[in-house]
Amino acid sequence: MFFYFSRFLVRLALPIYLKKLCVKGFDKLHKGPVLLASNHSGSFFDAVVIGAIIRQPIFTLTRGDVFKKKAAAFWLRQIKLIPVFRGSEGRQYVKNHDVTVQEGYEAMKGGGAVIIFSEGVCVNEWRLRPLGKGTARMAYHTWYGDNALKNMGVVPTGVNYEHFRGPGKRVSLRFGDAILINDIKTDPLEYERWLREFNEILERKMSAEVWSIPAELSKEEKVANLNALFADCTVPATGNAFQNALGWIGRTIHRPFYNFLERKTAKLTARSVFYDSVLFGMLMYLYPVAVVLLSLIIGALVGWQAGLALFFALPILAWFGSHY
Repeated sequence: MFFYFSRFLVRLALPIYLKKLCVKGFDKLHKGPVLLASNHSGSFFDAVVIGAIIRQPIFTLTRGDVFKKKAAAFWLRQIKLIPVFRGSEGRQYVKNHDVTVQEGYEAMKGGGAVIIFSEGVCVNEWRLRPLGKGTARMAYHTWYGDNALKNMGVVPTGVNYEHFRGPGKRVSLRFGDAILINDIKTDPLEYERWLREFNEILERKMSAEVWSIPAELSKEEKVANLNALFADCTVPATGNAFQNALGWIGRTIHRPFYNFLERKTAKLTARSVFYDSVLFGMLMYLYPVAVVLLSLIIGALVGWQAGLALFFALPILAWFGSHY
């Protein structure tokens, strides 16, 4: 239940947080069990963007260390996160790899889509990093393990951001052609060679969906590159006078609340790769609470009509503030 409530909030909040989300390839997305092999430049926010578009339940593989506290593990499980423990975190976690793979298999068998971040690590940059073997191993287990899902497709997925800090950005979400079981020509009995061929195919297909901008470019050159890449994901340069006025009102009203959460996020994350994820999560869960409380207070003081009007007006003004 909490998962579906969270998904509902995401679909309400994302259009306010983002300037525009453009999706390519969704119409040809693999039908059947699907493993979404994504790049990982935006931390948990990558899964938020993908999960807002995919219709079936989403299960996301994520770093296992955030599950070590029982309270955190409980809530992370509620939003269908699956822990991935690395051997570098301790020999006791090596055996958990098989558990992770099995959980992913069960999720796909039950009709869900599984997101795996094939690079293994998150870095705020515009390029595809070297792929780990986790995606290949999960695909192998799903295709050749017990009760194999031969019709599973591995979909190369690219999440491309205009910038990595805060709201008001364009995002391009791109789905490529799925890798199917017969695309791998190596005999599955040659396990390591099979994994290498799979990764070669996956890297080639993901490179077509993940944008690459050299880190050494100047800020102006990066902006020019991004504008060219977002040529098919345009937004109006300016609004009319009425829209701009509503945008100014929306930003003015919401600025104290936003600035407070922005400072808290910066303190909690030390402006790390988790910044965007934590800020969006705070806004997604706390903003509705703030709107309801303010509406109830105004309703009690002035009347229910005023409280109801405020309840609808605040999110609308927030949207205008984000877009104009």
